Amino acid sequence: MLRAVVTIFLSLFYLASYSWGSQNIHQKTQTDARPRLGLVLSGGGARGFAHIGVLKALEEMRIPFDVVAGTSMGSMVGGGFAAGYSADEIRDITLSVNWPRMFAPSADREKLSWHRKEEDRQGVGGREIGISAQGLKFPAQFVPSQELDIFLQRVTEPVNSVNDLSELSIPFAALATDLESGARVVLQKGVTLSQAMRASMSVPGAYSPVEYDGRLLVDGGLVDNLPVEQARSMGADVVVVINAGTPLSKRQNLDSVLGIMGQVVNLLTEQNVQASLKKLRQTDVYIAPDLSGFNSGDFMRSKEIIERGYQAAIARKKELEVYSVSEERYRAWQQTRAKEMHRVHSHQLSGVRIDGLKVVNSERVLSDIDINSQGEVGNEEVADAAREIWATGDFQSVPFKFEPGPYNTEVLVFEPKEKDYGYSVLRFGGNLQSNFQESNTFNVILSHSWGWLNSWGASWNNLLQLGEVKRFASQWHQPLGTTSKFFFMPQVRYKWEPFELYDERGNSLARFRNESFDAGLYLGYDMGRFGRIKAGGGWFDTRTKTEISPINMQASAQACYTEISFEVDTLDHASFPTKGLLLDASVWRAVSPDAERMDVIDGVSYDINVWKPFKLGRRTTLLLSGRYARAPQAGNFNIGGVFNLSGSPYGRYAGNRVNLARAMLYHDVSRHVDVFGMPVYLGASFEFGRAHDEGDPSQGWQLDREWKRAGSVYVALDSWLGPLYLVAGRTFGEESSVTLYWGQLH
Repeated sequence: MLRAVVTIFLSLFYLASYSWGSQNIHQKTQTDARPRLGLVLSGGGARGFAHIGVLKALEEMRIPFDVVAGTSMGSMVGGGFAAGYSADEIRDITLSVNWPRMFAPSADREKLSWHRKEEDRQGVGGREIGISAQGLKFPAQFVPSQELDIFLQRVTEPVNSVNDLSELSIPFAALATDLESGARVVLQKGVTLSQAMRASMSVPGAYSPVEYDGRLLVDGGLVDNLPVEQARSMGADVVVVINAGTPLSKRQNLDSVLGIMGQVVNLLTEQNVQASLKKLRQTDVYIAPDLSGFNSGDFMRSKEIIERGYQAAIARKKELEVYSVSEERYRAWQQTRAKEMHRVHSHQLSGVRIDGLKVVNSERVLSDIDINSQGEVGNEEVADAAREIWATGDFQSVPFKFEPGPYNTEVLVFEPKEKDYGYSVLRFGGNLQSNFQESNTFNVILSHSWGWLNSWGASWNNLLQLGEVKRFASQWHQPLGTTSKFFFMPQVRYKWEPFELYDERGNSLARFRNESFDAGLYLGYDMGRFGRIKAGGGWFDTRTKTEISPINMQASAQACYTEISFEVDTLDHASFPTKGLLLDASVWRAVSPDAERMDVIDGVSYDINVWKPFKLGRRTTLLLSGRYARAPQAGNFNIGGVFNLSGSPYGRYAGNRVNLARAMLYHDVSRHVDVFGMPVYLGASFEFGRAHDEGDPSQGWQLDREWKRAGSVYVALDSWLGPLYLVAGRTFGEESSVTLYWGQLH
């Protein structure tokens, strides 16, 4: 009787295991002789999206896997699959990614520090070069990893408490390369899934290396782009291998520095891929999707690449279906695999901490974010806080994690990575304008900033401009406390700018120059990152001198002055804004001036500049702007040139009074015109304004107060080097021109 009971029990146990599969996916998928299956996914950048299509086909064929190994993009897709995502979920996540934002060189402009916004309007680029006692130091990355870090943290969040990737629903390993020794590094023990993905896809030069276990790691494709042996070492009897790597280029494509550098990397990758292919067995399945016409940077074509992967797997259906299981068993496997990923995770915080800082004050960092440190928070709220910290410009990236806290709470820990090239940095910029005839101007700008000179966050900022307009400015920005919004700011400024007088026919009669110098001290208040107000005073010296003229006309003034300014800048782009506001207003008055032939110096001077964009459609924007200003110097303001009475040469109209109103309409045509993924616009403008001098007519300055009207049509490219315009403009009743302009609008 006992023997019969035992026999019946064992039979029922066998049938149950055969019907539902093992509840522990780390064991063999079947109780029979079915081999353990390993999935191997290669790197390949955007070409690696083909893995998603292959996974979709494998799901349709009901093929379960026991281990997964991946490199670079293969680690992202394979890691997500091993953690529990379905192919459809991975596809939806991929298609929802804002790739331009993922690879953006800086934070969203609205979040930038006030100083960076100011430099942005002046035409200073965002790329930095560090200065140290050892010389110039260049950043370790070309593309900031902040958005990538946030993305990986968010999509792997349900399993990011797992520090042994063999404990995922399917055991997983990612491959990386030791940058110092060139050794192959397996990422599985003592690492989270997001950290493993990030290290495995750290393309040298594009992303900064990742430090792990005392090593600096970069993309694993350099040593093992097709980790067949890794899958076998994890217990796979048979492997399904998907190779989406970039093939070697033909000779005709090796005619540029970039082409040659890319080929060198591909040579290293192809050598280890060929070595892996030689280790395949007759029972293994090798899939190489036809990805001709796609390169590793085609992130905007993910849907097409996914389809190529799907078709490649379907073409191998006969070989793959050997490893299929029943629908019931596959459903049970799927449910067990996906269980962890579909849990609802919330974070009840008991504190927020900043770790790892040596230069930047952690109290200042905490004051820059608005997050409830004693309440429930969501992942996107934490991600926005990380973006706020990163946007200060003090860090290369701001990863974060959650640690266990008391009474089932968690502690949110931000781990900002300080700049490895230091806080004394150079930036470059400039502008150029040419009507291909007599009007050709250019300016080169060098900016130097030295941050965190004391624990309160003092910075020393310098700007040097050479070209048509010469400028020098130096200021010390000193917050009045670690977290204080108040600051004092001593500064000195110098400016040299030419202007010309014209007759009624537009012929130049004379050329002059204005020189001004001032030194002042200001007290101010930073209104978050959207604006500031400051008041102060100092001493100035301004002079107008003759360069080319039949009559030597001179003017000068020296005086103490007082000034107050109010600035707001929430624009989302310095040249092609779609939302926000720019208001830059300043008023100053001379105190007891000593002036020669400058009567207006006794009055109040001011400068008010306003920009306001209005979104008219998904891709169309109307930008209204205006300027109203008065200054003591003759010819202090120049208008003429692109969008400042278009059609006229640069500086055609000059005076100590300026009135300018401008309407610009531009439409994003990037979906129809692809220029290396950079935004392209078609636009038109209408401008209405004048510049003239007030004062004694005998002085002979520009006295024409007639209002001018102008318009233009243009094509613009928001290039990696700054905005580039080709403008056909006309000042009605005056002149016309076709002008090339590079630089930020003013």
